[in-house]
Amino acid sequence: MEEERKENKERVQSPTRIIIHDLISFVVFLIVLGFLNISLDVFNNNILSEGVRLLNNNIWLIFIFSIIFTIGELFGSFRFPGNLPAPIFNAIGSIFLLNFLFKIFNLVGKLSEVDTFDALTKTFPFLYPIVFLLVLLGGYISILSGESWSKPKKKTSSKKTKEETTWDDVGNEFKEMLYEAFHSARESIKQNKK
Repeated sequence: MEEERKENKERVQSPTRIIIHDLISFVVFLIVLGFLNISLDVFNNNILSEGVRLLNNNIWLIFIFSIIFTIGELFGSFRFPGNLPAPIFNAIGSIFLLNFLFKIFNLVGKLSEVDTFDALTKTFPFLYPIVFLLVLLGGYISILSGESWSKPKKKTSSKKTKEETTWDDVGNEFKEMLYEAFHSARESIKQNKK
């Protein structure tokens, strides 16, 4: 049982599955963002409106780093040496993601009026090359220390069941995501009324 779990973790997803998963994830994100934009008419909340405005203004940035990470994940699904470009794409994507995180920190600092966030924003430009190098080196270390470049193991004739994602699983994850989003919105409204 333990070995099956280990093999499932080590099993690499197919490129088609990666593209479909990431495409569905981005479409779900757009749907949730659409619901959040509609909810602005219903709820008069400054934090919600600023958060939605941040997402709306940075939709292209989110799309770009999503595409870059998808390309990195696609390269990562190949065996050695086909997976060598993956850390490069992941490192580039991390720069775009870091830029988006800085914008979130700026928003949190603006909304909370805490001076600590202003001090942190001055150190942010120095983090770009550090994060780039850490992600790049970490990716190559994981590739070179892993078994992805060793001889492929011979397939045994024992029957193994594949875990396949069904539309029910996708629907259940989507329901859970919507429930958590509405639940957290309801809780923040209750806290604002107090």
